[in-house]
Amino acid sequence: MLLVSQLMLWLAVIALAVAVLALARQVGVLHERIAPVGALALGRGPQTGESAPRLTVRTLAGGTVEIGGPMPSGPLRLLFFVSPTCPICKSLLPTVKAFAQSESLGLLLVGDGDAQEQRQMAERHGIELERIANAPEVGRAFQVAKLPYAVLIGADGVIAAQGLVNSREHLESLVTAYELGLRSVQEYLSQRASHSA
Repeated sequence: MLLVSQLMLWLAVIALAVAVLALARQVGVLHERIAPVGALALGRGPQTGESAPRLTVRTLAGGTVEIGGPMPSGPLRLLFFVSPTCPICKSLLPTVKAFAQSESLGLLLVGDGDAQEQRQMAERHGIELERIANAPEVGRAFQVAKLPYAVLIGADGVIAAQGLVNSREHLESLVTAYELGLRSVQEYLSQRASHSA
């Protein structure tokens, strides 16, 4: 009787191992089929691969910052368009700050609201005032209509990637698109679909 119960136990263990392997394989298949999530490029304003508009804007610290144009010694610059009244922007700020540090990006937050509200937002999230500009002309130049929006600019002053961002995945997709030499994750998906067809 003891021998039969041990045999049944071993059969159950083997059956469970086979089931786990089958599930692991299925997860791998699903992972291949699910498209990556990326920042949504809107197709308005200057496009990826074009020169970024050249602007000089004032930061909340009182200094000036150049946007666009070559920065041969500088890192990639991340423009993150925010508003103190945008709940997603505020919840994403700590993530954006950490992401910019981990990727060695030059971060500039750009807003067009009340300067005092922007100062309070910056203080609440520990963002230096020289990293935030109250500059509606930047939003107009890039034709930003929805927030939060991010633009990645290369050292050559060319727009490397851009799009609506609601998560760290979206931010990472900007850098990934730049590293792969693509305009956006949407371009990657269309290339992938044409290769599989």
